Amino acid sequence: MNKIKKILVILFSILPMILLSSCFKGGNKNEVQFWVYGTSEQLNMYSALAQEFNDTYGKDHDIKVNISQLANGSYQNTIQIMSTSESGPDVFLIGDAEFKGWIVGGYFDKIQEEFDEITDIDLGDIMPNTYQRLRYDLSTNTSNPSDPLYGLPLDAQPTALYYNETMFKQAGIIIISVDEENLDDWNSGKVADNCGVYKKDIPQLNGIDVPKKGYFRSINPYYYDGEYTKEWQLPDFEGGEICVFNNRISMNWDEVEDLAMLFSGDYNPKPGDENKSDPKTSFGTYYGYFTETWFSYGWSVGGDCLNDMTGEGDWNFTLLDPNPNYIVTGDSFTGRTGKVYKKGEAIAWVDKMNIIDNEVLVPDIYGDYVHNNNNIKKNSDGDVIGGDYAGIWTGILNEIAKEDNSVLVELPSERTAFCRYLKLGAKKNAKIDGEGGLNISPNPNTFNTRTTINYFFSGNLALLLNTSIYMSELSIAGTDYGFEWDIAPLVKYKEYKDPSDPMCDDVKAEGIDAGYSNTISMVVRNGSSKKKESVAFIKWCAGVDAQRVRAKLGFFPIQKSLLNEIEFKEGVAPSNVRVFSDSLEYLRPGDWWYMPDTLWVQCWCLDLNAEVRNGTKTFAEWYSPAIKKTNETLSKYSTFRR
Repeated sequence: MNKIKKILVILFSILPMILLSSCFKGGNKNEVQFWVYGTSEQLNMYSALAQEFNDTYGKDHDIKVNISQLANGSYQNTIQIMSTSESGPDVFLIGDAEFKGWIVGGYFDKIQEEFDEITDIDLGDIMPNTYQRLRYDLSTNTSNPSDPLYGLPLDAQPTALYYNETMFKQAGIIIISVDEENLDDWNSGKVADNCGVYKKDIPQLNGIDVPKKGYFRSINPYYYDGEYTKEWQLPDFEGGEICVFNNRISMNWDEVEDLAMLFSGDYNPKPGDENKSDPKTSFGTYYGYFTETWFSYGWSVGGDCLNDMTGEGDWNFTLLDPNPNYIVTGDSFTGRTGKVYKKGEAIAWVDKMNIIDNEVLVPDIYGDYVHNNNNIKKNSDGDVIGGDYAGIWTGILNEIAKEDNSVLVELPSERTAFCRYLKLGAKKNAKIDGEGGLNISPNPNTFNTRTTINYFFSGNLALLLNTSIYMSELSIAGTDYGFEWDIAPLVKYKEYKDPSDPMCDDVKAEGIDAGYSNTISMVVRNGSSKKKESVAFIKWCAGVDAQRVRAKLGFFPIQKSLLNEIEFKEGVAPSNVRVFSDSLEYLRPGDWWYMPDTLWVQCWCLDLNAEVRNGTKTFAEWYSPAIKKTNETLSKYSTFRR
């Protein structure tokens, strides 16, 4: 009965749509039906795009677009139900998480041929990270640059660190907004920061040259030395210690932990809360920092959770790869496969591993890799537990041996990076690769009944990683709750030559900028009789003319050259909104996009979040079964399509 009721609800919700669509049946053969959903701002934007298209390109090419709005909660179900109907949409919206699964389900079609035939639409300098995620080869389960194109991006939703500015100031933290390349001039008094503030306007900084850091403590900086909590101390503001937060420079892992401890109850409890199991700070916060994803950690050192071992969809779970990573610091470096890496690029997994004659390495249950030969060691269950370990390719080892003359720098392993992320929200008594957790971040279970953004604007959290779509909600919440907020860049791996020296900003090793963005894309329904016209519309929407319309309405365009044309509504965008724009060049789709479903993710994340982070299961008890189960599941993605 419940299923029948649900179907009836959906049918009644789409009945007006069916009647509306039927009105177009038999009309102009070039009328394209575009079904949309979203906030009032998004709906206005879609209408503006359709109107502009109809008045310009559509008019010149005898194509008309008709928009129909669906309820937000039933949009996906409605599209699926109407996917084979003549009254269904020609063009609809799809998110990153549904993209590959809906291709497998046959809901929309590849568009490469029609796309190539349309040569009179200017895509401009569309950002590759937004565009390439819409390629997919169903037979190999890959998204390589040469794989078929299935859609085009419309709306990019970048991520950044939201922070409570009022709370920072209440704590005694000085906030500046100075780009790294301008910091020397700012320190010398030659220029103001991005908010018009000169150094002389901040008396506490008299005589101090602020180093090039995201978070600076003048006396007692915290840094990881193998014993996590031993070195952290509360800033001695009364004794003259200065804390400066620069919202134009990425914090490294040490700095964000240092700052988060100040706003976490376990480290700075409100007087009287010291013995509580869930203490608050005097600022009202429970925790300092929350990121739901590990991307700014694992991706920043050049690693990933999955790697295609052959380039043909043979995926392996590499989240716990113990081998170090490498980044190019010279002009270029040629990898094992012949790929040329430029300065600032991290070496890919297939180019760093010592793979012999294009063999396929065999993963063991500890996350490492052995050569595929007769020396593989297995346990009684047939699991690989050792053998001839592949290690790092000799070309990299020889280059690293050049030391100061090397064009490469070694970075931490993916396993090290992931454990560093994992410790953020793990309890102090958790056992994670031989160490305890930090407990400076809420557990994911906290958000089973509330959203992360609500937790942030309620004053429980000082720093939150989230997407740009919450700017409008936060502008309202800031007024209602009486606080100011802004954004800062995502954290990244950065190691100073002397982290114990507060003034040292001489970088020994630095990773890449990394994080995720969500993208709303436009696709053409499989079986649409207006495919050519529909592709023309979605290509136009991804082009310069349409994206300029979106920019004027306050939406982030997908062309770099249009970023300076964004016109936000008054009071919606924070002063440092440029962080969102800057990040669009490097942000990628999240790991929910990697496969047609998330079954492979559930193999390793459920126990991790529910037990390991809460200290009821050790990391050692978790990782071997997780590696085995995940790789078994991954093997099914390639085999069932071949």
